Amino acid sequence: MFQSSLSLPFHNADQHLEAQVRHIEQHELEAEKHDDNSFSIRSEYGLLRLSATQDQMNLIIETERDDGLDVMRDFVADYLVGHMPSLKLSDLVWSGHNIVEGTPANFRTVAVVKRTILNEGMLRLTLAGNDLSLFEEGGLHFRLLLPKNPNRTPVWPIRLTSGKVQFPEGDDELYNRVYTARYVRTELGELDFDLVRHKGGVAADWAESVAEGAIVGIMGPGGGGYINNGWLLMGGDETALPAISRILEQCSSDVKGQVYLSVRKSDYQADLQKPDGIEVFWLPDNDSNQLASSIIETVLPDNEDIYVWFGGEQKDARAIRKVLKSDWKLKPDQFYCAAYWQNDIRSEAE
Repeated sequence: MFQSSLSLPFHNADQHLEAQVRHIEQHELEAEKHDDNSFSIRSEYGLLRLSATQDQMNLIIETERDDGLDVMRDFVADYLVGHMPSLKLSDLVWSGHNIVEGTPANFRTVAVVKRTILNEGMLRLTLAGNDLSLFEEGGLHFRLLLPKNPNRTPVWPIRLTSGKVQFPEGDDELYNRVYTARYVRTELGELDFDLVRHKGGVAADWAESVAEGAIVGIMGPGGGGYINNGWLLMGGDETALPAISRILEQCSSDVKGQVYLSVRKSDYQADLQKPDGIEVFWLPDNDSNQLASSIIETVLPDNEDIYVWFGGEQKDARAIRKVLKSDWKLKPDQFYCAAYWQNDIRSEAE
């Protein structure tokens, strides 16, 4: 177990604690209130405990993963400084495990070793590096970090003692895009990820011509994981196809459900490995409303352990998330709904 703690002098901290927790819940994290008026919030990375006296707010992070401390401390640092204007990063003094400045525990440098054209609409890149085992579990996605200026020696993120992960700026700024780790072969030190082919996307254009041996950075994992619920409703366009494919491959054989997928051409449909009880429906991409409506109009089975997963265009994600929360009354641990792209830019998360 890894643990780190932070205490902040704060006038009337006990009165403000619950309001701060409610703000945190807007990130689709559910807080549990305890008899002593403390709170605990569990995420895929670990547990955040919050308590307060009249003059002090206390935060404790507990996680089974070394990289979980970095991710959760970064979130806490961002949140506190963003919601408490009088607070500075220098005010955040953590105690516990691994608080020295250095490379984030969830960061790796890797080399591009192979490019494979899957079809006209999708290509796959293979990355190679050391110690990639953390990308096998704890989340499906990772961040791809590309130097904006390819002629400069890359400058990578560092972890500050405040918990904040600091990214380079100015001439050393990095492009930061989210992708699904499609396959991870730890024993070979390799990771595959798939990109939707389209002109105008930073990573998509880069992937079409990147040279073997090019060095990039990756951080992760994050963004949900495998699903063990008994009945599964999934939907997405091509940008979500890698994640949906990986999830279905890991489902138990007795999982049932429905999957709706929208692709630009029928040739882009994939041969999915899935449980027999899951039906897959391929939708044409020429009807922008069909994907969202297919999810929203689904008749859910009674008395089933249900989970809903969606990845796609921002407006679709917003419409579906509203129904899941307001109409279907699903709890945060019963759904994942992410905007993977917007305004015809299909490069934010694929």
